[in-house]
Amino acid sequence: MNGKVARMICAVAGLLASMAGEADASQVIRDLIAKDAATGTRISYSVYLPYTGPDADDTSVPSFPVVYLLHGFGASSNEWIERLELAKTLDAAIATGRIAPVIAVMPDAGKSWYVDSVTFGDVETAIMAALIPEIDRRFSTKKDARARAIAGLSMGGFGALRLAFKYPDSFAAVAALSAGLFKPGGVSWQHGPDAARRRNVDHWYGGTFGSPFDIDLYIAESPFSYVSQIAAAASPPEILLIVGDDDWFGSYDGTLEMFLDLRAAGLKPELRVADGGHDGRLWRRMIPGTFSIHALEQTLRLPVGPASA
Repeated sequence: MNGKVARMICAVAGLLASMAGEADASQVIRDLIAKDAATGTRISYSVYLPYTGPDADDTSVPSFPVVYLLHGFGASSNEWIERLELAKTLDAAIATGRIAPVIAVMPDAGKSWYVDSVTFGDVETAIMAALIPEIDRRFSTKKDARARAIAGLSMGGFGALRLAFKYPDSFAAVAALSAGLFKPGGVSWQHGPDAARRRNVDHWYGGTFGSPFDIDLYIAESPFSYVSQIAAAASPPEILLIVGDDDWFGSYDGTLEMFLDLRAAGLKPELRVADGGHDGRLWRRMIPGTFSIHALEQTLRLPVGPASA
């Protein structure tokens, strides 16, 4: 065998190895659309699908738990995919056995704070009525609340807590990273939309809670207003609160107040205060820990069985 042929064989072998490596990888599918005819709502989303093995086909793919991941203010699902390198982190955690394979769904919500509004559309309704049913129809998921969790960062932390508290029968666990929480009358209120931050209220909440801004509507839709509802639930989801001690948005005050309110209501949330700010460096570090909240970990370790009907 001459040198030229040997180099060609090596090149082909390298290409085949590369193709095999790509085939053995997870997938991220972007810019999908979920619609609900009954409510007329729609929402775009991206999804992370774990690797299912070399022999998987439509009849043999197992069913997986699902985690809904909500992005921050003005961002999109790309915040989780690109800025936080979600696929790389989940691939590593799954490969090492730290978590079981999981589907991660990332809706695009703009600056909506995950509520229904005239300005940004009915985002809350779209997630609950269009997105969750669409994911269960389209992908191989475990189709009950014990296998479903929700998490979010910054604005997404506000949204994740609010949706989990308002719909406690829909999620087994909720995690909020650096959530944009301001308790009416609390220490955090000095940073809130009716105090020092009032001059920027149109920037942070423009149209989401009425136009002009309606402070009573904001308070009514705050996760703090749903604490009693989650406390009264028959099987409330487990709750994880994570915040950095140098958070420039002031999220530490609201996070600690939420922790204390939940404790006062008889719940047992988990609190983690980390060294860090309100940024991607903290959130990237916290993603593995987010997936290790007890209820979420239990959810991810539910037996992986045949695809649900």
